[in-house]
Amino acid sequence: MSNTDRIRAYYNLHKKCFSVQDYQSGLVIEHTDKLFVTNAMFVVRKSGNERVKQEGKKNVHAFVNGIRQSEWIKPTMNYQEVSYNPYTMEYFQYKRIVQGTPTIGKWLEVDRHWIGNVWLFMVDNRPCIYADIDKLSDTKNDKPIDTKGEPIMVIKDNHCIKRYYDGGGFSMEFLRRKQKQIENKKKLLAI
Repeated sequence: MSNTDRIRAYYNLHKKCFSVQDYQSGLVIEHTDKLFVTNAMFVVRKSGNERVKQEGKKNVHAFVNGIRQSEWIKPTMNYQEVSYNPYTMEYFQYKRIVQGTPTIGKWLEVDRHWIGNVWLFMVDNRPCIYADIDKLSDTKNDKPIDTKGEPIMVIKDNHCIKRYYDGGGFSMEFLRRKQKQIENKKKLLAI
């Protein structure tokens, strides 16, 4: 598998591990207990979510899409626990720790435009998903901390500028512009 091959990963209820699909063909190419995915995003197919709620039976409709890294890298301290329960949730949620109390957290929905690093692994036969959702930003550069160097690849299209950095970092310019628009709108509404 090359560094540019995208995969789709999901928890396999029958095998009690993660199944890895080739993104283009949809064929399962591997079953694994741990997986590190960069440039990842969470995907929930709405029709599958609705069918689970109607039939009361789980189906494969929620994935992590991204670039599979061949080397396992342990999660850093800047990660959040991620969960998805199709019976009670519409989309993936992450646990935001309340300051000063590491055991208490608030579950918030993951932004549907979020892109970052995801760790999937098994602990005591249960799936664990962690992601670097609340990355701290360097306010001078307005870039995530892991993207301070020069990009190794830049892709421009009509909608955004994608920059890929050494070590799995990734940035999309239209997302930052959208965040600034939202912040400005909040400021106007507060007046």
